[in-house]
Amino acid sequence: MTEVRRTRRAAVAAVALALLVPLATPSSAAVLVTDPVPDRSHAYDAERARAVIDEVVLGRSVRGRPIVAYRKGNPEARHHVVLLGQMHGDEPAGPRTVRAVLDRLRVDSDTDLWLVPTMNPDGAARGTRTNARGVDLNRNWPTSGWRDADRRPGSRSYRGPRPASEPETRVMMRFLRAVRPAYVASVHQPLRAIGRDDKDRRFVRRLARELDLPVRHLSVGTGSGRVSPTLTGWYNDTHRGTAVTVEYAARPGATYVTRTAPAGLLRATRADW
Repeated sequence: MTEVRRTRRAAVAAVALALLVPLATPSSAAVLVTDPVPDRSHAYDAERARAVIDEVVLGRSVRGRPIVAYRKGNPEARHHVVLLGQMHGDEPAGPRTVRAVLDRLRVDSDTDLWLVPTMNPDGAARGTRTNARGVDLNRNWPTSGWRDADRRPGSRSYRGPRPASEPETRVMMRFLRAVRPAYVASVHQPLRAIGRDDKDRRFVRRLARELDLPVRHLSVGTGSGRVSPTLTGWYNDTHRGTAVTVEYAARPGATYVTRTAPAGLLRATRADW
C-alpha cells in the first residue's frame, strides 16, 4: 500500500472538527442528459492521487480491536465519500475491494474519500456475521424500525438489547455524523443486488451499471412507514447524503472483487481520478 504520509490515531469524537469541511454502458446520449459526468480537476499528479493521506482509529470493537478509516483524495474538497467494506464478518469480499482502492487506485482532488475495510473486526476475526456479543450490526441502528427486527438472542439477525447498543454501531454513527458524506456505499454479500432507494435514483443506477448488478428492494422486515434499522436506513433518514447497500454475489471472482468493483465504486461515487 502507498506509504501513509500522515497518521493520526484518535477516536473520531476527538477529531470531528478536523474531519468536517464545508459541506455494459447505456447509450451515451441518455447518460449525458440524465447523469452528466463532472469534470475532474487533476489538481495534483498521479502519485499524489494514489497516496493515503490519513489513517484514523475511529474507535474499538467489543473485544478492543481497532476500527480504522483511511483517507485518500483532498481533505479540502467539498465532495465527501465513504466506502464501507464490511459489516458482517462472514462476508470477506468487501474488505478486499476496499484494500484494492487503498493500494492501487487514484482519487482526484475534487473528492475527500474515506475507506473503512471493516466496522466489525471481531466478526471478521471469527468469521461470524455478528459481532462478539452476537448482535447483527445491520439491525442495531436507532431507527423507528428497530422494534420490528429480530428479538431472538443467538439468531443471525439479532437486533441487540436496545438501539445502538453496540460500540461498533456508535463508532460509525459518530464518524458519519462528522464526515457527512454525499455518498456511502456499504458492501455486503451474497444477494447480488443494489438496494433500491428513491432518495438518489441516479446514484443507484450508476452503482448498478458500474458493478453490473440488478436493482432490488432489500427488505429487513420492518413495519409499514418505519425506517429500516440498518446503516443505510439510518443515514438516509437523518442526513442529506445517500447511503446504498451493495450486495455482491456469494462467491464473486477475484477480478471482480479487486478490479471491476473498486474502479466501479469510485466512478459511481464520483471519486475517480
